[in-house]
Amino acid sequence: MIFSFIKTEIKVVIGALLAGSAIGFLTGLWALAYASILVVVMIWFLTQIGRLHRWMNAGAQIDNTPRLFGASSKIVEQVCVIKQENEEQFERSRELIRRFEAATAAMPDAMLIVDNSFNIEWANEASKGILGIDAQKDAGRSVTNIVRDPVITNYLTRREFAQPLEFTSPRSEENDLVLRVISYGEVHSLMYVQDHMDVLRLQQVRKAFISNASHEMRTPLTVIIGYLETLMLRDDSPPEISRGITGALEQAHRLKELIEDLLSLSRLESLPLIQSNADVVDMLSLIRECIELVKASSIYNQQTFAIKVPDPALIRGDQTELMSAVQNVIDNAVKYSSANTRIVLEWRIDPTRGVFLSIQDYGEGVDKLHLSRLAERFYRVDKGRSRDMGGTGLGLSIVKHVMERHGGQVKIDSELGVGTQVELQFPPEILVSDEKREAG
Repeated sequence: MIFSFIKTEIKVVIGALLAGSAIGFLTGLWALAYASILVVVMIWFLTQIGRLHRWMNAGAQIDNTPRLFGASSKIVEQVCVIKQENEEQFERSRELIRRFEAATAAMPDAMLIVDNSFNIEWANEASKGILGIDAQKDAGRSVTNIVRDPVITNYLTRREFAQPLEFTSPRSEENDLVLRVISYGEVHSLMYVQDHMDVLRLQQVRKAFISNASHEMRTPLTVIIGYLETLMLRDDSPPEISRGITGALEQAHRLKELIEDLLSLSRLESLPLIQSNADVVDMLSLIRECIELVKASSIYNQQTFAIKVPDPALIRGDQTELMSAVQNVIDNAVKYSSANTRIVLEWRIDPTRGVFLSIQDYGEGVDKLHLSRLAERFYRVDKGRSRDMGGTGLGLSIVKHVMERHGGQVKIDSELGVGTQVELQFPPEILVSDEKREAG
């Protein structure tokens, strides 16, 4: 390999030695003969290297290669091959970038590439119309400094992007947008903002239908329940009729519970976020009240409650909604726990991340495949068992909407055969400190 690469140089050296020997033999001046030949060979080598150097410095143009011999010629050939491949690769990359830019320019949705601090590195044309972000003028600026919306700032600060964010357009209050953040690499993220008006209109139609239908069903259902309860009081009904009336009454009450939950969801979805001037809620008293209610219900199975909540534990919010959320979680913990097991309720404060109420049971648990869907409407892990328990399938969905109205979220962790932990996560600003309480 090496021999073939420097074959010409070896021939030159051998030829030079023979020429030097011949001159030395003819003149008898051996030293002068060899020195002269060595100078000629060195000049030839330096000329080759000089031409190669000048060609490389001039950009190694493929269409202007120097006339070289030996190893220098082979180097030029290899450089030309590599440069040709690089130019072809560069052209393919440039074509790919042109297609990407054309595709992103044609997209109606805003796309941004940001660094770990949400500083803009790139944005498509639609970003200007949707968010007011100019790719050239706003490069290097933080998204939160351009789109000044506390909802977006809070979402980006928390860095929990499993769920998209819905927010009002900064360009038009009539438009609602959806933000998705997709992290890639070590320090970059893709922000994708989509106009959600069509989807929201469909959702509003669905919500209006559910709300109106539930309202229309509530009155006749109340009348039906009243008649069934009256029939239950009669002593002259045959046993088979009494059993039928009992079953019908149970199903009517279940339907009434479902309608009430649907109306609660409809109301939660139509109301704005809880404001900072909301009522002060004592969570310890609220938790104790929820526990007393569950102990008085038919689902209670002698579970014990460990309450690790300070007195007082005060936050700002809607007491009725918060009680509904906590009650639903405690009910689930009781329903899916065995008799005489523990249920632990713990209150934790992190000044930077927020306030956390965790409710841990040691029941049968849930397979992790189902965790992401537990808060969906009517989703049941075991449909038959859930119906036997008397649930509507809307409890955790109500919890989710209550938490969203309070600027928080629900986190569920579970393991089969070990138990389930539901954590209600509130933002730090919802906490009522001693100083704030005295000022209020």
